[in-house]
Amino acid sequence: MSVEQITILLVEDNPGDARLIHEMLSGIISFGAAYELSHAADLQSAARKCGTEHFHVILLDMNLPDSTGLSTIQHLNSLSPQTPIIILTDMNDEQTVFQSVQYGVQAYILKNECTSQLLVRTIHYAIQRKCMEEQLRHLATHDSLTGLPNRTLFHDRLSQAIWHAGRNRNRISSKWKGAVILVDLDNFKLINDCWGHDQGDVVLQLVAKRLRACLRDSDTVARLGGDEFILIVEGVSGQADCLAVGQKLLKSLNEPIMLEGRDASLNASIGISIFPDDAEDIDTLIRYADAAMYSAKRQQIQICLYQDEHK
Repeated sequence: MSVEQITILLVEDNPGDARLIHEMLSGIISFGAAYELSHAADLQSAARKCGTEHFHVILLDMNLPDSTGLSTIQHLNSLSPQTPIIILTDMNDEQTVFQSVQYGVQAYILKNECTSQLLVRTIHYAIQRKCMEEQLRHLATHDSLTGLPNRTLFHDRLSQAIWHAGRNRNRISSKWKGAVILVDLDNFKLINDCWGHDQGDVVLQLVAKRLRACLRDSDTVARLGGDEFILIVEGVSGQADCLAVGQKLLKSLNEPIMLEGRDASLNASIGISIFPDDAEDIDTLIRYADAAMYSAKRQQIQICLYQDEHK
């Protein structure tokens, strides 16, 4: 039977307490796992380890030589937000317990009550709880069918992109602007009618993959709902760059799709707004991209930039 190796970072400045924790975890196998302990005596050392090593869980004494209280938790959580934190402390303070949970702490153990059995059980509980939290967070911010960011996460990403553009405005490079690109599938209803909604879902999943493959990792593809997708492309110099991206998207989308052994064609209309040229706020940029997309659909030209006459 294979044994899972759980790596643990113990952040503890008291050598005696560190030794006791090491003895509690050393050589035991529980819940099908063995435990590998790494030790840091202060926050600075812990930060270095978090930057170079992967840990399944962090055992933390909040009061360290170079940091105390909730700021210790906040700092470690910012360095390794995916790693569950368990507090080991001498203080039985309910207010601190409540506040620490708000900073991402999964569990709280008093040192004078800590046993090997309690510690191991708490470690596994913290890991499972953190995993469930991440799954729920993903479901809240991603489309369940395609796995793409949903409208909520898109708004957050666009806010960051607008801020990046403003920060990079005065730099030497000309590629500091960004674009919002709205993609609407023209004949998706026909696909649903001919092949059914199950195959329609397959098409949407394929479209998501094709759009994602056309962009860089730093760009964003999101699904607004139905057959509408919206993209953020950063690092463009202006309209020419945006049109080039749009043409690349159309070329990929226009490739035939095989449905139940038959080729199906896919057509799309694309509207583009540019920030900060057209606007610098989220709702206006989306509205302008939507207006440009409907202009492309109306004129049957597939791709359209938001122009002054639309304002």
